[in-house]
Amino acid sequence: MTAAPAEERQIWPEQWAVQAMVDAGRIEHRMRLALAAAPQEPADERRHQSEQAVRRHLADARAACRRKGKRRWRAARDRWRGTSVEQAYRNLHAAKIFLVDLLTDADVDVQVAEVSARTAVVLDRNDPRRVEFDKALQSTDPGVRRAVIKQAMEIAYDASDERYTRLRDFRNIIVLTAMLITLFAGGLLLAVVSAPDAIPLCFTPNASNAAPADQTAAQVCPSGERTTPSPGDVLIVAGLGALGGGLAALFSIRNLRGTSTPYSLPVALAVLKVPSGALTAVAGLLLLGGGFAPGFSNLDSQRQILAYALVLGYAQQLITRFADDRAQWILNRIPSKDPEAAQPQPTNTPPETPQVPAQPKATEPTATPPPDSAETIVAGLDAPARP
Repeated sequence: MTAAPAEERQIWPEQWAVQAMVDAGRIEHRMRLALAAAPQEPADERRHQSEQAVRRHLADARAACRRKGKRRWRAARDRWRGTSVEQAYRNLHAAKIFLVDLLTDADVDVQVAEVSARTAVVLDRNDPRRVEFDKALQSTDPGVRRAVIKQAMEIAYDASDERYTRLRDFRNIIVLTAMLITLFAGGLLLAVVSAPDAIPLCFTPNASNAAPADQTAAQVCPSGERTTPSPGDVLIVAGLGALGGGLAALFSIRNLRGTSTPYSLPVALAVLKVPSGALTAVAGLLLLGGGFAPGFSNLDSQRQILAYALVLGYAQQLITRFADDRAQWILNRIPSKDPEAAQPQPTNTPPETPQVPAQPKATEPTATPPPDSAETIVAGLDAPARP
């Protein structure tokens, strides 16, 4: 048994690269089996060009999975734009489409169910393209079936690639938002540390019942009882808020369906919650100290302040949960082979065409269109559904 070539082993240490290399090898072996089962004729230029297209796309997909030079990890720009990932998978999809020209008739018949399932995911039941695909797949002409399968695969793969692009763009938005919040929160913390009186986070116990002379007494601050705010107050509050945001991230990820996509969207959401928790904790205590929430303006002990900071950090979930819901919606629309994933069920037959009521006989004979004409299909789509 010979060892794999060195260039085959030097791939990116990521799951998507391993999966893409395995898929490329599987497609190549299927091509070789198809060529062995039905050897090409010297004058069959179409199959020859299809074979060359498959080999070229497989070579490009493998090149995207291999490491460049001495780099062990992909560059930040590549990760941000998903260049290698898109190049690998889009070339694999193109290779699968051209492979249809090389398969035998039996292999083409086997692909009918898979193609129907893919079109059911990306096309609505009443979409005219899906209706025509389902009809053409029942054709007895092998050439027609191959052409329909190639077109259906192209539409399905294009829709899948667009959804992965939206997933990557949404992840980039989440990461960019987390970076901006972190920079803003860091700048705010530095400003408050240098001037603690700018945003005081201390409370005066029972200030409403105290005498005017006692209102200058010791205050309850996050760092302890003091007469004036200290630079450590805002750091303690922000730290507990970040801890609350981290706890919220754990609970939200627990409810988020896992994904095998190369874009770590759950990780990006978790990163967003930590700086958001720190910012909401500082802002929440500032609102409580300003009497924004009646009945909660006076905190009597340091432990109460710390507990409120932790709870307010967790409360950022009220805002970021909208990002969680959007992320779950995007993940649910990604094609998956997971049996627990909610995927539309394929339908191999077009919707039932309602019967048109019989028209009264006219004095002059009228020509009726054949059953499969375009007029009948349009009339069936426009007619109301029969109960």
